[in-house]
Amino acid sequence: MRMGLYGLWLACLLVVGCAVTQPQDTRTQPRLMIEPNTGQYYYLFVPYTYRPEKPAPLIVSCHGTDPFDVAAHHVGEWKKLAENHGCILVCPKLTSTDGILGAGPVDRLLYDERVIMSIVGQLHYLYNIDRRNVLMTGFSGGGFPVYFVGLRHPDVFTAIAARNCNFNEHSVDGWYPPEAKGTPVKVYFGQNDPAAIRVQSQQAVVYLRRKGFSIVETEVIPGSGHERHPEVAMKFWLRHWNGKAPPFRDIVRRK
Repeated sequence: MRMGLYGLWLACLLVVGCAVTQPQDTRTQPRLMIEPNTGQYYYLFVPYTYRPEKPAPLIVSCHGTDPFDVAAHHVGEWKKLAENHGCILVCPKLTSTDGILGAGPVDRLLYDERVIMSIVGQLHYLYNIDRRNVLMTGFSGGGFPVYFVGLRHPDVFTAIAARNCNFNEHSVDGWYPPEAKGTPVKVYFGQNDPAAIRVQSQQAVVYLRRKGFSIVETEVIPGSGHERHPEVAMKFWLRHWNGKAPPFRDIVRRK
């Protein structure tokens, strides 16, 4: 059964692909960095407009199933939007984003949480980050860490955008604090996305609303398949720009 689902998913990915079609003509280029605590690599993009005296919003984007979607793809899809809006962009290499076999053991999500939070913490020392505006987003299998890490840290991430994402209630429920319910969440997918993505995105919306999340927006992109539409996430985030958020604090495991 699992191999049949694997083959079906693989066929869908080969047909629709995960191509990066967004503009690449930015004035600065991303850098490949190493997170010192875990040794994991990540891409960092800092727009040419960055000035230390002005806080810069931060985007953290989680890739999907490797090799169909990798961290470098997320730099490509986001860097022009980041430049246009003066945002710093981080795209880490993750281990819990297999959208074919599922989220897997929670220890992978906890490891990716450590990677992401260590990177974010380091950036707060290296750059003047706007703590009122930090977006957690991801594509496809990146939905697993997006929901897990984003919801567990409402003191850090001020908005969450799940783009054509996988979702597993069992790897989320009971792992986040009550304060997460005030975080704005956007869930969207393509009209012609693979069935697993459509179903799991709808399950995420039902779950979040059932649990009392105050802002849960959803959208189906007409005529779209498993395609990147970061501009939809950006538009959502801008509507919730400059919301108040408490100061950043170091990672605290809540379970």
